[in-house]
Amino acid sequence: MIQANCRAQFTADDFSFVVRVLARSPRDAVSLVSLLSDEAERDVILDHDLVYSSLVDESGCLQVSAAFYFYVLTRRVLRRVSLDERALTDYVAAVLLAFSHINQLRAPQQNEPTARSFTYICDLLAQVNKCSPEQAYLLRTHMANYSLFFSGVFADRVQSHAQRRGAPGLSFYDAIGQSSYLTAAQHPQARRSELQAIFEMLGSEFRRVRLALNNLTDTLLHLHEPPPPLIHPA
Repeated sequence: MIQANCRAQFTADDFSFVVRVLARSPRDAVSLVSLLSDEAERDVILDHDLVYSSLVDESGCLQVSAAFYFYVLTRRVLRRVSLDERALTDYVAAVLLAFSHINQLRAPQQNEPTARSFTYICDLLAQVNKCSPEQAYLLRTHMANYSLFFSGVFADRVQSHAQRRGAPGLSFYDAIGQSSYLTAAQHPQARRSELQAIFEMLGSEFRRVRLALNNLTDTLLHLHEPPPPLIHPA
């Protein structure tokens, strides 16, 4: 299960990066002690324009973690559409982080991703009505996360397939994502995992979050071009 825990995955290199970046401006300089000891101050600092611009403008290999990179960029685009809840950013960034690994494309209890990984939502819908409530919760959560990632990051591909092959369009993924998050939010496991409020928010604002990710992809990630290395390998 994906959790709203991107900030918990930040590394020492991430905090060192923030200190170096803000040291360029004496007015904004911050100590490593402040970053590590004061969570509220750390959250404010992560929203600083210098931190964001340094991630997107600097050339060469950034020595930051993927969790840090996705969090800062996701935070920026969500705030642009007036979605300012940090827990929401934490979860959406964690979805991007998780699905950046190919093994997250498979459904729960599926051993290997298939060649139909990008077209299997209908198969999951057929399975969800035959499962136990616990399995159905996992499948619905996976469908919701998958729909958000796929339609948010690969919107051009979705539209192209819809136009040329009659495949489902973005409205299909919006509907699946919205309904899956709202249904998953009602399961006791969502409450136990402290995900109920996040799922309700994602269900209510799915299209707005998806459009924010479309903007992120179009302006920053350039997934349709061979990208330069952005993040220093671990």
